[in-house]
Amino acid sequence: MKEKLRHFLGLVVVTLLLGGGVASAQIPSSTNYSVPESGFSTGSEIDANSASYNARTSIGDLGVGLSESGSYLGFAGFITPDEEYVELNIPVTTVDLGGGSPLDPGVPGSGTAVITARTYLNNQYIIVSPRDPPTNESGDSFDPITTAAIYNSSVEQFGMNLVANTSPVVQGADPSRQPVDDGTFAFGEAAPGYNTADNYQYNAGDIIARSVTRGYGETVYTISYIANIISTTPAGQYVMEQDLVITATF
Repeated sequence: MKEKLRHFLGLVVVTLLLGGGVASAQIPSSTNYSVPESGFSTGSEIDANSASYNARTSIGDLGVGLSESGSYLGFAGFITPDEEYVELNIPVTTVDLGGGSPLDPGVPGSGTAVITARTYLNNQYIIVSPRDPPTNESGDSFDPITTAAIYNSSVEQFGMNLVANTSPVVQGADPSRQPVDDGTFAFGEAAPGYNTADNYQYNAGDIIARSVTRGYGETVYTISYIANIISTTPAGQYVMEQDLVITATF
């Protein structure tokens, strides 16, 4: 069995993005007119056009910044979107948990992938991972860590998280809110079960990340993967084509 396991290779492939704009906003309109972007300014122009150029210009705005009540949220300023949107950017990424070599029993396989959520929402969003754990050509799957726990070299395991880790390997990073992580521009975070350093988890269909309080801004997430085999783990090349789905919640 040990000789057979030398041909074992753990692989996770992040290849596909599902998700997109799922929200819409109403604009002021009548039978004959509509105002896509309302403006009260001292000289700003949303669209200044000629045959060759298009520009937005501003002398000054009468009000800028965020205004909100218990039911509504609005942004005042020269250029703001007129519709809500959600966007998830996933570069085509191959994460080789064996680092180019077969996995050995009791030696952790690891790797990371980076994704970015960019949103403009009045409410929040969630990011879900619906696919099953890595599976080989015979249909054998890794045993997932169903409740967040530390790495255990004595059992078969597969899990992930979205924070910085130091054990059993140094990998990953905490969610990074852009451009400044001060709770002003973005509100993304790792979801429960995936938000504790050195603790890994995976269940198909779990929410792995989300926004809190508000849904606008950009957050960069680093997904850290961990895997372990034991002497009875069936040999083969294990693959997970991971889909990630971002959805606005209201």
